[in-house]
Amino acid sequence: MISSFVIFLQGNRLQAVIFDRDIDLRDDTLHVFQSYYIGNAYVKAIDPRHKIEAHQYQWIINSKTIIENLEDDEPALKAPEYNIISFNELDAYKDTDSEIDILAVTIQMKPPREVNTIHGKTTVQDIQVIDESLKPLRLTMWARFVHDECQQISNIIAVKPIILGTRIKVGSYNGLSLSSKPTSVFIIDPLLAPAVSLRTWATQNDGLLEEIIAKNLDTSRGSTSTSAMQTITKISEITEVIESTEPIAKPTFTVKGKFLLLDLRQLFCYMSCANCNKATGYDYNEKFLCYNCKEMSIGQPRCRVYLEIEDDTGCISVVVFGLMAEEILNSTAVDLFEHTGEVKYMFINLFKKIYCIMFYIFFIIIGASIVFSKHCKYSFRKRMDYTLARRNESIWTITPK
Repeated sequence: MISSFVIFLQGNRLQAVIFDRDIDLRDDTLHVFQSYYIGNAYVKAIDPRHKIEAHQYQWIINSKTIIENLEDDEPALKAPEYNIISFNELDAYKDTDSEIDILAVTIQMKPPREVNTIHGKTTVQDIQVIDESLKPLRLTMWARFVHDECQQISNIIAVKPIILGTRIKVGSYNGLSLSSKPTSVFIIDPLLAPAVSLRTWATQNDGLLEEIIAKNLDTSRGSTSTSAMQTITKISEITEVIESTEPIAKPTFTVKGKFLLLDLRQLFCYMSCANCNKATGYDYNEKFLCYNCKEMSIGQPRCRVYLEIEDDTGCISVVVFGLMAEEILNSTAVDLFEHTGEVKYMFINLFKKIYCIMFYIFFIIIGASIVFSKHCKYSFRKRMDYTLARRNESIWTITPK
């Protein structure tokens, strides 16, 4: 096994490599954008096939290499600068040998799939990314990136993570698109000033991003969505399919059922970081430095509701967050927070009505737990008066009962 990376030396870039067992030894030693003293590294000429920087030589870091943190009173090196290319400027790099750097918000993921190449079969996965230009693009991740970076992004796709991608290929397949290369590097939620600015923009325009996501879902599914919706999977059959399917397969189910709100004593909201939505112990509108996203933020109520989805064969427990939960409960998170202790009475009559829901489920398996993600539009019909409402994409965490 080989791990290649780039070291920045006072504005210069140097390629470094760690081999085999030394990777595990250094696993918790080097961190992105941190400064270190490094000595006793072995210098060796770079094989052109593995060259990712301009220098002809590289460092080999092994068990004898000395790596020390800077002293607390010593200034760290300046964070590296990247030549970020806006999506508005990508046409100039289309179908050329150029490799560019991008900084974007991840808004959507498709399941992995296998493709045939001249070297045999490999796995790819498409990610929808967007920047301030509001032009969503497809970023195709190849091979090892599917199992590593895509898995990490999938776990936090609900918060629309920022990704920094370097040495990215710009293509014109099915319109303007992006693609990883073997030498590409991806950093999720990088601690860089441009990333902080992009996160602020994404937070302020979250509603607009949700509309773009919903529009993309309508376009991408097209006529296939109708046929998919016609194939209804019974809830009792889902567990059997999960146990017999590899995690990377991520099959799609269509389930028809009804919402049930059984626990009226639950808290329907929690205090969260306004930037990353992670829970916090700070008060409403109180300013604090978030330990998770490392940004200054304020406490903000976020809606959360535990429900059951039931058909005639069984139930699935679901937890719904954010705007989707507010829509289902027909109330804002702030209202729920300000009326804590009273809100359960608001929903008793609401959930006496029978609701029908049709939705898709994509699942991934992490360890022994099962995590489902709902990734498409669906219809929400109230049998009382047969009115229809559209729902946007959201993330559901689901555990079979």
